[in-house]
Amino acid sequence: MRIGIDARPLSDPPGGITRVVTNNVQKLERIDRENLYFLYSNRSFQLPFDNRRWHKRIHTLASFVPSNLWLQTEARRMVKQDNLDIFWAPAHILLVGLPAKIRKILTVHDLVWKRYPETMAWRNSIVHRLFAERSVREADRITAHSASTKRDLELLLRVRSTKIEVVHLGVSSHFRPHDPAVAAQRIARKFGVSEKYICAVGTVEPRKNLAALVEAIGILKKQGKLTHQLVVAGGRGWGKSKASESIRNRELTEDDVRFLGFIPEEDLPLLYCGAALFVFPSIYEGFGLPLLEAMACGAPVATSNRSSLPEVAGDSGLYFDPASVDEIASTIDRALSEPDLRTELAKRGAERARQFTWEACARIILSIFETEAKECQ
Repeated sequence: MRIGIDARPLSDPPGGITRVVTNNVQKLERIDRENLYFLYSNRSFQLPFDNRRWHKRIHTLASFVPSNLWLQTEARRMVKQDNLDIFWAPAHILLVGLPAKIRKILTVHDLVWKRYPETMAWRNSIVHRLFAERSVREADRITAHSASTKRDLELLLRVRSTKIEVVHLGVSSHFRPHDPAVAAQRIARKFGVSEKYICAVGTVEPRKNLAALVEAIGILKKQGKLTHQLVVAGGRGWGKSKASESIRNRELTEDDVRFLGFIPEEDLPLLYCGAALFVFPSIYEGFGLPLLEAMACGAPVATSNRSSLPEVAGDSGLYFDPASVDEIASTIDRALSEPDLRTELAKRGAERARQFTWEACARIILSIFETEAKECQ
């Protein structure tokens, strides 16, 4: 087969979709010894392997040309030249209008643009309104990272169930347990935080509900129950002002809440391992990769009871309503005041995380490629 991939996420700043595409590309290169791959991007990127069956197709345009316009013009031209059998769009937007002989696979991470458009930056929302629904219609097969996202596709976009395959994400091997006390000491020295901390990880944007988490920390402080610093790691998205406003309103200091910004991936395992509790208060997630990574590192977790998050954490997490600041606060208080509970949650989480691997994810994607290629023979 000749398989094309929209590889633009490989040159994006580190984030959820970038990590998903990177890990799948790496595993596909290891397990697939037969097929040819063509990676299309409007920006240069590095591959962690040298394999003659994998070909970069990079064509840059002026920086003011929107990336999705490039996809629908220059990428289409290159795809037709390469005579593909399969084209995989791993980030919501399909190259539309391709010849029928090319089987089109689309990965949908979530339907936040449909469910919670107010939590998106306006440019991103417009792009999804223009291209995402058409991409769903034109795709021959769709992969969704959770049964929750599959249900959203069926209910909100009327996609038939048989067109969608649930493909859970994996967790990289470097996310594994370390001595919690040693990890906490190293994180404290490197980032200047307390050795007693709870943490949250994710891009700072409204959907992550960090303002509510900060409000909950404020409640605990007012009640005299705040025994740990909240440490938030994540790149600057948009909407941080609401979390900052909550800090001011609750009269919190940096001793109570610290936003570290983006931290390198090599520091994340220690951040998770040293945390007394990992809190994931998102309003909506298509999967929730940081939650899985924290579980793999042996951190006890407390998370929202919405969308895909119960599907990921199973019986290894504490749940709260993300719309209830009081419930978030009481859940954190319960976890911090019951060490035996945290130990049990950490044990369950580490065991559950072992069920999710990038190799299993890539093998399912490869099997979809093979099935779709047979359909057009």
